[in-house]
Amino acid sequence: MSAANSKQPDAKVLVDIPVGMLRKGLYVNRLDRPWEGTPFLFQGFELDNDEDIASLRTLCKQVEVLVSPAEATSLRAKLPKVRQQEPPPVPADQLLELTQNLKSLADRVPERDAVSMKAELKQAAEVLSEAKKTVGKMFDRVRDGGGADPQEIQSAVEAMVGSVFRNRDAMGWLARMRGTDEYLYGHALATSVWALSFGRHLGLNKETLTLLGTGAMLLDIGKIRIPPQVLRKPGALDPPEWKLMQMHAAYGARLLRAAPGIDPRILSMVESHHERHDGSGYPSGLKGDQIPLIARIAGIVDSYDAMITNRSHARAKSAYDAVRELTVLSGKGFQAELVELFVQAVGVFPTGTLVELNTGEVGVVIAQNRFRRLRPEVMVILDGAKQVRAEFVTVDLLTCEANHDAQQPGLWITQALEPGAHGLDPEEYFL
Repeated sequence: MSAANSKQPDAKVLVDIPVGMLRKGLYVNRLDRPWEGTPFLFQGFELDNDEDIASLRTLCKQVEVLVSPAEATSLRAKLPKVRQQEPPPVPADQLLELTQNLKSLADRVPERDAVSMKAELKQAAEVLSEAKKTVGKMFDRVRDGGGADPQEIQSAVEAMVGSVFRNRDAMGWLARMRGTDEYLYGHALATSVWALSFGRHLGLNKETLTLLGTGAMLLDIGKIRIPPQVLRKPGALDPPEWKLMQMHAAYGARLLRAAPGIDPRILSMVESHHERHDGSGYPSGLKGDQIPLIARIAGIVDSYDAMITNRSHARAKSAYDAVRELTVLSGKGFQAELVELFVQAVGVFPTGTLVELNTGEVGVVIAQNRFRRLRPEVMVILDGAKQVRAEFVTVDLLTCEANHDAQQPGLWITQALEPGAHGLDPEEYFL
């Protein structure tokens, strides 16, 4: 190639062609890579030797040539017919879909459980036992200065997801029955259980449920960085202590950011699970749709488990009272549609709750009616005189409501009872 051959032809029609179509006499106007670093002296030149053609075929995939209109037509006719490849489908983001369809979910009929709670309890207990070991091991490692490993937690959560898909109540009942575990570990595990039960009710698939359950188990990992005297203070925190306690969300996010491959949605759960619908939360005072949906879900399940658990500064509420408090906070601290759906998921009288009926009889809730939360199925154990019945009978309070008449009065729950009331242990009727 010489400087004399670098002149442009008079006609200026530009055509992009693959380097396989190059031949002598074509004027190369542009490469598909920077000119710097190529052996060509001029930016724009006419091909006059096989060496330059060979170099272009090595360096480029496509070039722009400047030719006459007639030759442009000829070249375009010879261009290989490239089949347009459909872009790969983008996986549906279930959480985004939920954000747009929350109101319609309230009337959706949930799937039936594959097995009964009693049939699932043994396996659920084994799954929870292994998950408890996993979360305890990781929290201890972080406390000793090590790093957080969400993948480790995820493996345990995957087994929990399997249990929730078989029966959505079994693990929840076990979580309510937990003993005096170290609060941080027990709360992490139970919060994950409520998140999975809620997510199953929302119709999430197993992959999204695993993400949700993993994030829920890590919500309070930042509390490991809070001084024990603040974390376990029996009374109310003073302003400096409260400000320090609020830092646990930021501490947790900082710990998890150092973990390889951390899903950003888990980070948003940890960072924002104390934000509130009306803007009264922390750390950023987000409100409404400014709070990611996954963090709104996290806020509800975290609060619910805190309410029903004994803490250093507060005695546990009953599940019934916790649901009533969430209802009071509906539209204020928490999005109303989400509160409604959560109550559908866990029930006003959760499975395993001892209850007293309007007849004075006492029984244990054995199954939920998802859309009539005050009317679950109850196994009646004591008669109206609080004596053990000769034969236990199971009643569906929803059916009783629909079919009662003067000869068969309706039944309803008048109050929830504490475990152990009248000498009854709910575990005896499931395990």
